[in-house]
Amino acid sequence: MMFLLGTARRAWQGQSGATAVEFALVCFPLLLLVLGIVEFGRALYVRNDLSHAVDVAARKVLIGQVAREATESEAQTKIESAVRDHFDGGDALQLQVTVGKVSENGIDFRVLTIRYPLTLLLPGSTASPINLQLTRRIPIG
Repeated sequence: MMFLLGTARRAWQGQSGATAVEFALVCFPLLLLVLGIVEFGRALYVRNDLSHAVDVAARKVLIGQVAREATESEAQTKIESAVRDHFDGGDALQLQVTVGKVSENGIDFRVLTIRYPLTLLLPGSTASPINLQLTRRIPIG
């Protein structure tokens, strides 16, 4: 009986599994934090790549590779191909590119809007993607 009591006391006061339990409690939130930082960085990278692709297309309009007299469908085709060619941050086929034309105070502008659905890779995140969107107003003429 005394032997059983001494063994039970040593098992109760033992610290051999305490570190593993503490690690299990701290590891999960720390892992989610690190994965969240990685996902945020990836989202910023894709946003920056979208901005680069839009700027390249805007440059084509500014230097006259997309003619002022071009029809909306011709302009849409040229600008859309420029955006898709210079987007490397994801699947270029998922880009939604819209090109419009507006006039303000006698100045014509091409309005370029692109959207990209960014799907997060975090476990437990929602299945619906985050839509990244950029708009540029490019003076023509």
